[in-house]
Amino acid sequence: MKTILIIEDDKTLRENIAELLKEESYNVLFAEDGLIGVQLTISHLPDLILCDIMMPNMNGYDFYKTIQQIKATSTIPLIFLTAKTETKDVRTGMQLGADDYITKPFDLNDLLQTIKVRLNKHDNLLQLNDEKFYAMLDNPLMGVFIYQNEKFLFVNHAFANIFGLCPNDFQELSFADLAVKEGKELLNKKTSRCLKGIQSTFLIVFEAICKNIKKKLFVELYASVVYYKGSPVLIGNVIEVSTEGNKSAGISETSAFNGELSRREIEVLGLVCEGSSTAEIASIMKISQRTVDTHRANLLNKTGCKNTAELVMYAIRKNRITLDN
Repeated sequence: MKTILIIEDDKTLRENIAELLKEESYNVLFAEDGLIGVQLTISHLPDLILCDIMMPNMNGYDFYKTIQQIKATSTIPLIFLTAKTETKDVRTGMQLGADDYITKPFDLNDLLQTIKVRLNKHDNLLQLNDEKFYAMLDNPLMGVFIYQNEKFLFVNHAFANIFGLCPNDFQELSFADLAVKEGKELLNKKTSRCLKGIQSTFLIVFEAICKNIKKKLFVELYASVVYYKGSPVLIGNVIEVSTEGNKSAGISETSAFNGELSRREIEVLGLVCEGSSTAEIASIMKISQRTVDTHRANLLNKTGCKNTAELVMYAIRKNRITLDN
């Protein structure tokens, strides 16, 4: 059942629209102004919003600007309801990105038809995105996962094979279950920060637990938070990496720490290993992002590494950074 939020300060009109929508088997939510509308939008994630423009506390334009700034609510279809008929007001609403615009008084059947058209269009878009989404997941060469609420929603066969398991085995597992003791806390920290919106991505290398394989297994995990069907999820990939030899690890042995790195470079390296972005490192160290980039470049040059993943592995191998930092 589709849920429609009505934001309208005219009680009589609000109730009339609600009664009509309920007869058409829609679930209906009410708000008398934009502030209440924002709260209901965030908590219920309706399938479509009908919104008046001229309202107390927060008008329709400000309401729409607000929900557009929130990833989970930014794609919800919105139809403006207003008694204003001037061309400039119609243009303002459409320039904000509204899906449609109906002027009062309006025919209720026309309103119903507009709602159906917008819902169908949005459903078609979601279906198209879903097809692309799952096509991306069907990658036989790389371990791919979807993760939410400390559970794997999906893993492909390549992901399962890395850990010596079958895809169905992951239904009751979390990331922490895949790491040895030293890596559990950091994995939990990184996944939690992403799903709470504190950071958008992270890259981590950790020692993994692998069924039926006695040798040590290190994996590189990259994750990014996306909004799928209105909720934040982590999607990413995992590859197996080696710490034995510069060829298999892709790390040059021509450089060693031996005091070559400055104190600031070591600080940056530690934050890089925690998965912090350039902006986060700049904020933590109270330096500019340009300075962080300079430190990163120096680290790559001094260690002979080619990328961030190699830097992380280099730090682990040199015992300068531990996995539970």
